Amino acid sequence: MCAVQLQVRPGTAAFSKGQERVLKILQSAQELMIAGGYHNLTLRKVAAGAGISVGNLNYYYSNKQDLLRDLLDKVIESYVWEFDQVLQSAGESPEDQFVAIVKFIIEDIGTQETTHFFPELWALANHDEYAADRMDALYIKARAVLNHLIAILNPALTESSREQVALFVSASMEGLTPFAGFGKPWATQRPEITNIAAIGFLHLVTSITNESIQGGLSTPKSR
Repeated sequence: MCAVQLQVRPGTAAFSKGQERVLKILQSAQELMIAGGYHNLTLRKVAAGAGISVGNLNYYYSNKQDLLRDLLDKVIESYVWEFDQVLQSAGESPEDQFVAIVKFIIEDIGTQETTHFFPELWALANHDEYAADRMDALYIKARAVLNHLIAILNPALTESSREQVALFVSASMEGLTPFAGFGKPWATQRPEITNIAAIGFLHLVTSITNESIQGGLSTPKSR
């Protein structure tokens, strides 16, 4: 899982010391969720983990919702940065870039931090409207890189079709977490599963048509 990066929180962290304190707060919150889940995330524990008083913490975050909002925002910002690095390393071929992103995401699922952190958020989103809204916003940003590559790989797709395909690919990869994530039954076979996913998803996004998505064709077109 990508570690939260140092960011300026408008109105509170204008100076370096404030920025560093925000980073420590968010790191503490992230570690608490990974170690014990969202129910383990209290302002008092976050303050203790960051090495500050609750009063100091309240200067930046007066409630868990604000803290969760910033934590999710910073996590996705970190992933967007990582995606950019992956794309640059993959070269100019959109096929190679797409495969590299797929492999990065599934390999990331294999880390203990990701296996523990995101299922906690999924569970929270089931009964917390605010968390559900933030999770949706998070995954929209995460899917942006897939949307961009699918548009290049299959320009005939409509915007709606492209978004549906990106959602399917993203959800399919995330769905591997309880099976091939850290410490899960298929974890040792994750490299092979990653290769299957890369080949399968690349074929899907390059061959599927608007008509087949709508049920007009029984199989995708051949390339």
